[in-house]
Amino acid sequence: MKLCIHVFVWVLLGMNLVLVEQSYAQQEQLSHSPQEIVTIAIDIEQVKQSITATKDRLEIAESMESAETASQLGVPLTRLQEYNANLRKIEAVYQRQLTSIERRDSLTREKEKLGKQLESQQESLIAQPSPYNLSFYDSLLDELTTVQQEEQTIIIVLKSEKKVFEEAKTKLEQAGHNVRAATEELQKVDQTDKSLQMSWRLEYAKVAEELAKALLDLQRMTVENAETELGLAQLKKQITQRHVNWVRSKLAFDQEDLYNHLDSLEERRITLQIRVDTLRQGQQDVESAWLEAQNEFEAAQSAEEAVKARAMAFLKAREAWRDTYQKVLEQTEIIQLILEQEKQFWQRRYGLLEKDVHYEELDSWEKQTSDYVQNIERNIRVKGKYQTNLQSEIAGIQKQLADEAISPDMKEQVETHMAALNKMAERSFEYLSLLQGTRAIGQRLLDEINLRQKDIALEKKIEGVGGVLQDIWEIELWVVDERSVTVRKLVIALFILVVGMWLARWFTHSVIRRILVKTRLDNSAVAAIDKMLYSFALLVFLVFALRFVNIPLTVFTFLGGAVAIGVGFGAQNLLNNFISGFILLAERPVKINDLIEVESNFGIIENIGMRCTRVRTPGNVHILVPNSSFLEKNIVNWTLSDQEIRAEVTLGVACNSDPHEVARLMLKAVYEHKKVLKTPEPIALFDEMNECALHFVVYFWVSMKSLQLLERRIIESDIRFRIVELFSKAGIEMANPQCDVHLDTSKPLELRVVSPEDVIGK
Repeated sequence: MKLCIHVFVWVLLGMNLVLVEQSYAQQEQLSHSPQEIVTIAIDIEQVKQSITATKDRLEIAESMESAETASQLGVPLTRLQEYNANLRKIEAVYQRQLTSIERRDSLTREKEKLGKQLESQQESLIAQPSPYNLSFYDSLLDELTTVQQEEQTIIIVLKSEKKVFEEAKTKLEQAGHNVRAATEELQKVDQTDKSLQMSWRLEYAKVAEELAKALLDLQRMTVENAETELGLAQLKKQITQRHVNWVRSKLAFDQEDLYNHLDSLEERRITLQIRVDTLRQGQQDVESAWLEAQNEFEAAQSAEEAVKARAMAFLKAREAWRDTYQKVLEQTEIIQLILEQEKQFWQRRYGLLEKDVHYEELDSWEKQTSDYVQNIERNIRVKGKYQTNLQSEIAGIQKQLADEAISPDMKEQVETHMAALNKMAERSFEYLSLLQGTRAIGQRLLDEINLRQKDIALEKKIEGVGGVLQDIWEIELWVVDERSVTVRKLVIALFILVVGMWLARWFTHSVIRRILVKTRLDNSAVAAIDKMLYSFALLVFLVFALRFVNIPLTVFTFLGGAVAIGVGFGAQNLLNNFISGFILLAERPVKINDLIEVESNFGIIENIGMRCTRVRTPGNVHILVPNSSFLEKNIVNWTLSDQEIRAEVTLGVACNSDPHEVARLMLKAVYEHKKVLKTPEPIALFDEMNECALHFVVYFWVSMKSLQLLERRIIESDIRFRIVELFSKAGIEMANPQCDVHLDTSKPLELRVVSPEDVIGK
C-alpha cells in the first residue's frame, strides 16, 4: 500500500510537471511588463489538452481519496479533499477559458465587420431612403442612447476586471512562493517517510499554483474580451452617430407623421380621461370603506387583541387603497398635462423643419423647454425616491405574508393591503416612465433648437439683438405731467449735453480771446468771465437738451426733496466751496498770479476753480486750497494792491566797527543792485547793540512783476554777497559771538578729586 502511495504521488508530480513548465514560461512573459496586461496566445487545443490532463489526474486523485492515504501522507483527510476540489476547480476554469476563447473569436469577427462597415459610405448604411421624418430620427437617437449606456457600463466593468486581474496576479506570486518553499524543504529531507510527506506538500502547492495560474489566464481573457467589447461598443457608437448625423441632415417636414403622434397622444388623453372618471367614482367607494374601517377600529378598542389587530389590518388595507386612489388620480391628471406638453414639443420640433423660426421665438422656445426639462428631472428624482420607499414597504408586507402564523382573516387584509401597494407601484412606474419619455423628447427639442441657433445667419442674430435693443431703447423710466421719459430720450439728452459742454468750452475760449485782444483785463478777471460764460452756456445747452427730447423741467421737481437732503448732509461742503469760488471771482480778494501765504505756506495762485484754488509753492509743489478757506481764514496776500514788496537784510558786525561806515556800505550795496527800486528809498537802521555785536538792518523795495517766488530771496542774497565784499575791503569784521570767563586769582585755586559716592552723599 505504501508503495502505491509513492507511485501515486510521483505520478501526479510527473503529470503536473509539463503544465508547471508551461505556467513558468507564460509567467516569464508577464514579468517583462508588470504594469500592463500582456496578451498571451492561448488556443483551444492547448486548453483542451490541459482539461484532459486534469481529468486524468483527478481520476487518480479521487481513487486515492481515503483516510488510509491521508494517514500515510501525514495530512488530514480534508487536505486530500481540498486537493481534489482544487483539481475540479482547475477543470472548471479551463472550461471557462474555452468559452472565453470562443467569445473572443466571436467579438473579433464582429469588430472587424463593424470596422469595414464604418469605412463604407454613409448612404449605404441606411436602407430607408431619404428624406426622413422625426420618428425614424428618434429611433436612431434611442439606439445611440442605448449604445452610449452600453459603453459606460463596459467601462465600469473593465475597470473592475482589471482590479481583479491585479489581485489574481498577486495570488499567483504567493502560490509560486509556496512552491519554492516546499521544494527547498523537500531537498533538505533524507528520510523516506518524511520525503513522501514533503513530496505531497510540494504537489499540493503546485496544484494551488496551477489553479492560480489558470484563474489569472481566465481573468486576462476576461479583460481582453471586455476591451474588445469596449472597442466594439465605440464602433457601434460611431456608426450610429454617423447614421444620426446623416438622417439629421436629411430631415423633412412629414405632416402624416406629425398627425400620427398628435392622434396617438389624443387617444391616450381620452383613455386617461376615462380613467380619471373611473378613479373619481371609485374614490368615493374607497373613502366610504375607509370611514367604515375607521369606525370599526374605534369600536374595537375595548375588544380582544385579536379583534383589535384585525380591525387595524382592515383599516390599513382600506387606507392603502384610499391613498392609492388619491395618488393615482393626481398622477393621471398630471399625465394629461404632460401629454399636452408632448403635443407642443412635437409641434415645435416639426415647426423647426417646416418654417424659418425667428431668432427671438427660438430664444423663447429654448428658455421654456429648458425650464420644463429641468422641472421634469426634479420630478423624476423625487418619484424615484418615492418608488424606492414603496418597494421597501411592499417587501415588508411580503414578509408579513410569509409568516406561517398569520390567521386567514389577517392574511386576507394584508393581501388587500399588498394589492393596493402593487397597484400604486404599477401606476407610479407608468408615471415615471412617462416622465422619462417626455424628458427625452424635450431634451431632443432643446438640442435641435441649439443646433438651429448655431446655424442662424449673422444678420438674423443682429436683427434679434437689434429688436432687444429697440425694446430697451423704448423702456419707460418715469412719467411727469403725462409725459413719459424713455431710455431713448435720456440718452439723446445726455449726448446733447456732452456735445454742448464741448461747444460751451469752445465758445467761451473764443470770446475770451477776443476780449484779451481788445481789453487789458488781468488774468483773474478773464478767469471770472470765462467761468461765468461757460456756466451760462452749459445751462442753455441743458435746457435745450431737455426741450429737444420733450422732457419738461418739472421732471426735476420730484428730485427736489432728495437733492435737498443730499445738499443738507453730504453736499454742504461742496456747495460751500462752489459758492465761495464765485465770490472769489467777483470780490477778488485773491487773484491769479497773486503771491499769498496760507497756513505758513507761500505760493502763487495759478487757478481759481469752482471748488478749490490751485497754489504753486517755491518748491514747485501744488497745493489745492478749498475756496471757502480764503473767506473763512486769515490769508496773507503779498500782491493784493500792487507788485511792490519790501525786503530786508539783517547782519551783525564787531563791536569796534564804525556804525556810520557800516550803514553807508550797506546802502551802497543796495543802491548798486539793478532790481532794487529807488522809490521808496532804501534805509539802513542801527537796530541793536550788545556785548557781542552791533546789529544793523537795511530795508529796500523790489517789484514782483516777473512773479518768481524766489526772486525776493535771490535779490537779498545778492545784496548780502555785495555787503561781504565791501566790508572785507573796508576792514570791517563781521560779528563773532564769544563768551569771556573771568577768574578770581587773588588766592590760589583749590583743586580736589571727588568720588561719585561723595557726590551722591551730598
